[in-house]
Amino acid sequence: KVPGAKSQTNGILTNSATEALANTERRATTTLERHGPRYPLLDIALDHLTLARVHLYRTLLDPSKTPPGNPHLQASLDSLRQSNIVLFLPLALLTASHYQHLSGDPAAAERFLTESQQIAERGPMPLYLADVHLHRARLFQDKDELAKARALIEKHGYWRRREELVDAEEASDHWS
Repeated sequence: KVPGAKSQTNGILTNSATEALANTERRATTTLERHGPRYPLLDIALDHLTLARVHLYRTLLDPSKTPPGNPHLQASLDSLRQSNIVLFLPLALLTASHYQHLSGDPAAAERFLTESQQIAERGPMPLYLADVHLHRARLFQDKDELAKARALIEKHGYWRRREELVDAEEASDHWS
């Protein structure tokens, strides 16, 4: 969730959400610029992921003010893969899937979800797996995926996702 996002009205960002995104972007950009290539690869990847997510949130909250493309997304994915630390790769893949779906490429979104799911299943990373099912349910309006997400969230006590799950279940009443 984006801090201040609840105060959004008709796609117009409030000052608090705009400030939160700008502050997050500034911190990640400053860190990348300050440390440059001598910065640990995982840290570079996570800063790019932060910037990719800022871009995604701006797109979600106000598509008219966000330029197309997400330049930090591929940098994040590449750096995470090079670091050989798969712990954070599913987060980047979920972000990529959401962005691809918004960009009108559901096939690419599904590929990213599938890769994230494979990593989570091998991990085992059941909380990421719940996130995959929740993302797939929302992006593709899939009630079976929503049920899988609920089952994993309940089984593992992943109540950090409770509000999102309830929101998706309420929205699912309008899915065909």
